[in-house]
Amino acid sequence: MELRLLGDVAAWYGGRRVSLGSRQRAVLAVLAFHANRVVSRSDLVRLAWGTGADGPPTTVDRLVTDYVSRLRTAFRQAGGGEQARLIARPPGYLLEVDPALVDWLRFRNLVSHARAARSAGDDADAADLLRRGLGLWRGPALADLDSRSLDPLRARMSDLRLAAAEDFATGELARGGGAEVVELLAELASEHPGREGLAALLIRALHVAGRRDEALAVYQRTRFHLTGHLGVDPAAVLDDAYRSVLHGQAPGPAPPLNRGREVGEGRPAQLPATTAAFTGRQEELAELLTLVPDAATEPRGVVVICAVDGMGGIGKTTLAVHAAHRLADRYPDGCLFIDLHGYTRAVTAVEPGQALPRLLHALGVPAEQIPAEVEDQAALYRSRLAGRRMLILLDNARTAEQVRPLLPADPGCLVLVTSRRRLSTLDEARSVSLDVLSPADATALFSRIAGPGRVAGHPGTIERIIELCGRLPLAVRVAAARLRARPAWTVTHLADRLSDRHGRLAELDDGERGVAAAFSLSYHDLTAEQQRTFRLLGLHPGTETDPYAAAALTGLPLARVGRILDDLLDAHLLVQPAQGRYAFHDLMRAYAADLAQAEDADDVRRAALTSLFDHYLATAATAMDTLFPAGMFQRPRIRAVDSPSPPVLDTVTARAWLDAVRQSLVAACAHAASHGWPGHARRLSATLALYLDFGGHFTDALTIHGHARHAAGICRDWPAEAHALTSLGTSLDGLGRHAQAAEHLEHALVICRAIGFRAGEARALNNLGYVHCRWGHYAQAADYARQGLAIFRETGNRLGQADALDTLGIVHRQQGRYDEAVDHSRHALRLYHELRDPLGKAMQLERLGGIHARQGRYQEAIAHLEQALHLDREIGNRPGEADALNELGLVHRQQGRYATAADHHRQAIELYRKIGSRSGESAALNGLGETLYAVGRPDEARIQHTAALALTLETGDGHEHARAHTGIARIHHAGGALDLARRHWQEALSLYTGLDVPAADEIRSSLTALDQAATAHRRQ
Repeated sequence: MELRLLGDVAAWYGGRRVSLGSRQRAVLAVLAFHANRVVSRSDLVRLAWGTGADGPPTTVDRLVTDYVSRLRTAFRQAGGGEQARLIARPPGYLLEVDPALVDWLRFRNLVSHARAARSAGDDADAADLLRRGLGLWRGPALADLDSRSLDPLRARMSDLRLAAAEDFATGELARGGGAEVVELLAELASEHPGREGLAALLIRALHVAGRRDEALAVYQRTRFHLTGHLGVDPAAVLDDAYRSVLHGQAPGPAPPLNRGREVGEGRPAQLPATTAAFTGRQEELAELLTLVPDAATEPRGVVVICAVDGMGGIGKTTLAVHAAHRLADRYPDGCLFIDLHGYTRAVTAVEPGQALPRLLHALGVPAEQIPAEVEDQAALYRSRLAGRRMLILLDNARTAEQVRPLLPADPGCLVLVTSRRRLSTLDEARSVSLDVLSPADATALFSRIAGPGRVAGHPGTIERIIELCGRLPLAVRVAAARLRARPAWTVTHLADRLSDRHGRLAELDDGERGVAAAFSLSYHDLTAEQQRTFRLLGLHPGTETDPYAAAALTGLPLARVGRILDDLLDAHLLVQPAQGRYAFHDLMRAYAADLAQAEDADDVRRAALTSLFDHYLATAATAMDTLFPAGMFQRPRIRAVDSPSPPVLDTVTARAWLDAVRQSLVAACAHAASHGWPGHARRLSATLALYLDFGGHFTDALTIHGHARHAAGICRDWPAEAHALTSLGTSLDGLGRHAQAAEHLEHALVICRAIGFRAGEARALNNLGYVHCRWGHYAQAADYARQGLAIFRETGNRLGQADALDTLGIVHRQQGRYDEAVDHSRHALRLYHELRDPLGKAMQLERLGGIHARQGRYQEAIAHLEQALHLDREIGNRPGEADALNELGLVHRQQGRYATAADHHRQAIELYRKIGSRSGESAALNGLGETLYAVGRPDEARIQHTAALALTLETGDGHEHARAHTGIARIHHAGGALDLARRHWQEALSLYTGLDVPAADEIRSSLTALDQAATAHRRQ
C-alpha cells in the first residue's frame, strides 16, 4: 500500500490505484497527514467537510463513520488492509501505517535527515537526501481536492517544501552548481511570487546557467508584485542578487537566507511585565525552556511553536509571559506581543486582518505601506520576519485559524501561543497543557499573596482552603487577596466561608477577574447545544460521567453527545481522567450547576436527572443479570430505557462497566435518596448488593445501603428497609465490624417477622449465622443457619438453600467436624452448579480446599483452591480471591514449601487490606506468622501474630484471636521465655475451650508438657 498526498491524493496497492471518491480522498488526506496520530471527529469534520455555509451536513456524525468504513473496505478489497489500518480510537480515528508508505511522511523524514547531515558538515549527503525528498512531489499538495477546508494542511506541506527547496538550492549554489535547480525554483517561484528569498535563489541559479536576461526578468516580475500588490520595496537579499547579475559579477554562493535586516523602528520589546507573585510551574516552565533551544540549534526551516492551553484561571498567560522574559535574550531582534482577545468580556476577538497591521507596524512598516488584503498582509509579515530571530507571544487565542496567519515562515523565531482551547490543528506546535497547581505550589502562592504573617501556624487550614479552591491559581489568588484585604478575618473563617458549596463561587468573586467571570467567557463561546449540555452535566451528582450518561441527561444521540463532550474537552471545560470518562474541575462543576439552576426550569432539571437515574438503574440491572444470573429472581425487575446503553455483552464488559461507574452509582444513590427519587435509591441498593460485597467494595456498599435505608424509611417501605439493613449487616461483617453487623441483621429480622417477609427473614437468619461463626458462637451460628435453610426450602429458594448450607459447612469446619463440613459444601456446590452460579461455585471450591487441607488431603486441596482462585479472579470476587490465596498458603506450609506459602499469605494480606477485610487480614497474618516461625524467623513471626492479635481485639474474631496467642506462645517457648509462653497458651486455651474445638486439646498438651518440664527442673 502506498498513500500519496504530494500531488493528487491517491492510494496504490500492487501497482494499481485504489478507486476512491473525492470525499473519501479528503478523509484519507486528513488521516494520512496525521498518520499514526488520533484525529478527533471534530477535526476530521472541520478539515474534510469545512465549517462554512457549505460545511458539513446535519448527518455528518453518521457520514464520518460511513466514509471511514468505506475507506477501510476499499483498502481491504485492494489487498492492503493490513498495511493501512483504520482504527476507531476516542475521540476519533487513527490511521496506523508504516511511515515509509506515506509520501508526505517520507518527505518529512528525508528533510529531517538532510538537516542533520548539513549540521554534521556532510553537504553532499544533505543534497542527495533533499533531492530525493523533493523528487517525491508530483505537483501542489492535495492538488485534486479543491476544498478550502484543507488549506491548513496544504500550507504546512507547502511551507516545508519551500524550505527544503531553498535549502537544496542554497547548497547547490554554494558548491558551484545551480543549473539543475532552475526548473524547480522556477516552478515554485511562479506559485509563490512574493517569496523574495526564493526569487533571489532563482536569479542566482539562472545567472549560473548563463541565462542573464531571464534572471533580470525574474527580478522585475518579483519587484512589480511586491510594489504593486504588497506596497513594499524589495528586500536586500533580492536587490543583492539583481545587482550581481546587472553588473556582470561572477555568481558566487547565495548568502544565507536567515541573515538579519534593519528594523525601521528599532528592536520591539512588547512583553508585558511578569508578575512578582509567580509561583511554581517549574515542570511546565522547564518543558517550555527545553523546547526552545531547537530554534537556535536546528537547521533552517524550523519555527518553534509552543501552545500553552488550559481552563480559564489556570495561569496560561502568567506562565507564558514569565517564560518569554526568561527567553528574551535568545532573540536579539526583539519580542512581539498581542492579545488576541479570544476570551475577553465585551471585546471582539482580534481577527488576522486586525492583528497583522499592528504586528507590521511594530516591525517598522509604515501604515501607508500595509496592504489592504489579509493574504498580502500575511505575506509581507512573513517577509519582514525572514532572517530575524524574534520571540512572538500570541495571547488569548480562540482558534488555530486566528493564529495561523500570524506565524513566521522562516526559521529562527519562537512563537508562544496561549488559549483555552487545544489548538490541535497547529500541526507543528508543541503543546503544553496546564493542570491545577500542586498542593505545595498552591500553598506557596496563597502564602505569598496573603502574607506570611496571616498564614503562619495554620498549615491544615491553608491546605483545606487551597483544596476548596481546587488548586486553581485564579481561585487561590482571589481567596488570598480577600484574606489580605480583611484584617479581621482568620484563615479558619475564610475556610468556613468557602466550605459552603453553593456559595463558594460567590466567595471567589472579584468582579471581572473573579472565577465565575473567567469561566463565563469560555461558556459564552459555546453553541447553544453545547451550553445546554454543559449545564445539564453540572447536575450529575458524581465526579465523572461518560457519553452514555451524558446522552441520558441531555436526550441527545450518543454520537452527537460524544462530539460535544470532546468539544468541551478541547475548550478545557472538561477534563478526561481516563479514556471515555469526563469530569469537571470542582469549581467548574459548581459553575455549571449554578447555570442549570438559573437557566433551566425545574421540570427540565428533574426530567434530566430522572433519565440519568433510569439509565444507571437499567444498565446496572443488565450488568448484574449478566454477572450473577442465578440471583436474578431475588433482585428488583427494572424496565428498559430509551436512552443509549453501553454494550454489556458478557461478564467482562459487565464488571468493567460496574467498576468504571461505581463512584457515579454511589453518588446517584445518595442524591436520589435525599432529593426526591427514593425508589431509585432502594432499587439501586437491592440491585448492586452482591456486586459490592463480592467486589470487596464494602465502604461504598455502606454508603449505598445506608441511603437506601433512609429512602425506605421515608416511604415506609418495610421490606425495602429490611433488605437494606441486611445488606448493611453483610457489608459491615465484611469489614470485620461484627457487632454492628449483628445489630443491623437483628433489626432486619425483627422487621421481617413483623410483616411476614419470609424471604427477608431467611436471608437475615443465615447472615446472622455467619456473623456468630466469626465470633466462635458455633452452636448459635448453626441454629441460625438451620432456621434460614428451613425457610429457604419452604419457599423453594434453591440459591438461598445453597447459601445456608455454605454457612453450616463453615461452622462444622471450624469445629473440626470435617466430614459433615464436606457433605454440606458438596451439597451447596451441586446446587450452585445447577443454578449456573460461578460465584457460589468458586466459594465452595475454596471451602472444600480448606477442609481437605485440614484433613491432610493436600493434592485435592490444592486442586480445589487453584480452581477457586481462577474463578474468583475471572468474576472479580476479591474477598474469595484473598481467601483462596490464604488457604493455598496454609497448604504449601504444611507441605514444606515455605517460600511459596509466605508469598501467598502476603498476597492475601495485601488484598484483604485493599478491601478492608480485617477478619481476613488477621487470618492471613497468623498464617504468615506460622510460616515464618517454621523457617526459623521467630522475631518476624511474632510481629505478624501481634498484628493479628490487635485486629482480633477489634473484630471479636475468637478463633483467630486464640490462634494469634498460640503462635506467640510457641515463639516465647522456643526462646526460653516460659512464663510468657504459659500466659499466652492459657489465653488461647480459655478461648478455644469456649469455642469447643479440637485445638483446645493441643493447647492443654502444650501446657502439660510445660508444667512437667518446670517440675523436672525444680527437682534438679
